Amino acid sequence: MTVLGVCGLGSIGRRHARLLAEIEGVRVVGYDPVTATPSERGDRPATVGSFEELLRVGLDGLVVASPDRFHAEATVAACRAGIPVLVEKPLAGSTGDAASIAAVARETGVPVLVGYVLRSFRCMRRARDLLADGAIGRPVSFQAMLGAYQTLAVARNRFAESTAGGLYLDYSHEWDYLRWLLAPVVGGFALSQEAGDLPLSRDPNVVDAVLRLATGVTGTAHLDYVQDRPRRSISIVGDRGTLDLDVPSGWVALSRPGSDDIVEDLSEPRDDGFRSQAQHFLELIADPTGQRPRADVVDGMAAIAVAEALQRSAASRTWQDV
Repeated sequence: MTVLGVCGLGSIGRRHARLLAEIEGVRVVGYDPVTATPSERGDRPATVGSFEELLRVGLDGLVVASPDRFHAEATVAACRAGIPVLVEKPLAGSTGDAASIAAVARETGVPVLVGYVLRSFRCMRRARDLLADGAIGRPVSFQAMLGAYQTLAVARNRFAESTAGGLYLDYSHEWDYLRWLLAPVVGGFALSQEAGDLPLSRDPNVVDAVLRLATGVTGTAHLDYVQDRPRRSISIVGDRGTLDLDVPSGWVALSRPGSDDIVEDLSEPRDDGFRSQAQHFLELIADPTGQRPRADVVDGMAAIAVAEALQRSAASRTWQDV
């Protein structure tokens, strides 16, 4: 029997707990300092009364799904206890806290998987393969679009306390998949605002950025907590074609001069991406030295560094290197 702990039982923690509990041979134990509402109690696993007690139940692995500011403390403690960790994105609330995780992970050799679950989605993995195969030639530009108003309604524990500039870190997914699909972000210029008249809001709730990658590729990224219908689309322009992805629908479209467009439907239930990530985490637990995490602490630190640089840029109205 593999025993997995889940620290933090908000919407994302309960998803992890539910999907892990579906796997044969896995038992899930949870901890959350926040009292469950009646509607949440049915989704929660068996719980213990403290994080220290959770670490003492004989865990084979730990999922850290608490608010960002608690990620470093929980992940460092698990590593020191020899327990592999799947820590939700972002890796930590700051590059300083992320560096403390990286140092302990190196010291202990305990695997830490950062929860950039988009790397486990079929459409994203297909896009990466197409780019690696040169399907659009050399990439020259990209445009990324994210709309995520519903997150404010679903993840209420996460947003119980307002943190200025949170959107940059809340959706550090965008900085991570640009690194994973194309190349690391090395600089950017951002503008931000709190706009509209919506029942739920964050400051800012709109971010627009111009980015440069290590390869010289440039592009734009838009993030908002305004669009009610979840949206995540990516367009990558190459010198031999264009690759378009719509992540919620799972569609991947390839356009090349002189050829008919190729459109692939790689749609899947959202839970399937998390199931793939969970299986990968179990493989890391079983063989911690046999493979690299799909997203490791270096990837996690890189995404936070981009988020902080763009936040500085929006505050100063200047270009910022990462």
